[in-house]
Amino acid sequence: MVATLDMGAQVPLEQIVQLCRQLNKPVIVASQLLESMVEYPTPTRAEVADVSEAVRQRADALMLSGESAMGRYPEKALSVLRSVSLRIEKWWREEKRHEALELQGVSSSFSDKISEEICNSAAKMANGLGADAVFVFTKTGHMASLLSRCRPDCPVFAFTTSTSVRRRLNLQWGLIPFRLSFSDDMESNLNRTFSLLKARGMIQSGDLVIALSDMLQSIQVMNVP
Repeated sequence: MVATLDMGAQVPLEQIVQLCRQLNKPVIVASQLLESMVEYPTPTRAEVADVSEAVRQRADALMLSGESAMGRYPEKALSVLRSVSLRIEKWWREEKRHEALELQGVSSSFSDKISEEICNSAAKMANGLGADAVFVFTKTGHMASLLSRCRPDCPVFAFTTSTSVRRRLNLQWGLIPFRLSFSDDMESNLNRTFSLLKARGMIQSGDLVIALSDMLQSIQVMNVP
């Protein structure tokens, strides 16, 4: 959790966010993002610039506190935060400045190193191929977290057997987590997730999907049937 008031006096924003990403730690930028909206219905230019910079630096999440807890315009503050964030995200992608930063590895074992390489490759493939989605089947959430760290362009659907893991993954950038029981058959798991997401209108037949699994440490590329 990074408080903007303390942050400016200690370390530049871009260093904090990048350091958190290097360590694979979710980073939330909070506190006084739109402070003037506690009293006024519109933000200052400086506040909009602060929000824009936090999004541009790829923070996992932004948080309003006083603006929504005791402010006079909580809904407007949330609307401003959302609109600015979406606009900067769109600009970032259109300007082709979304390439992943060269981040140091966080692996502590050979198995972790394999997972890192799979996620790095999957993110590059997703961007290069224009994939519509990435699927991650993960028991611990670790592989989904590593993939979020790479900031791929498309949505990332994470499937886990654990309710607590699903809740934790909600925090991380770009992840849409679901709790789902797995079988030993990867094909069966994929077909179940295809049916689930198609029923919710999140994917459709013909979409290009990249699927990862931390149980098998595998990566597959396919079209949704």
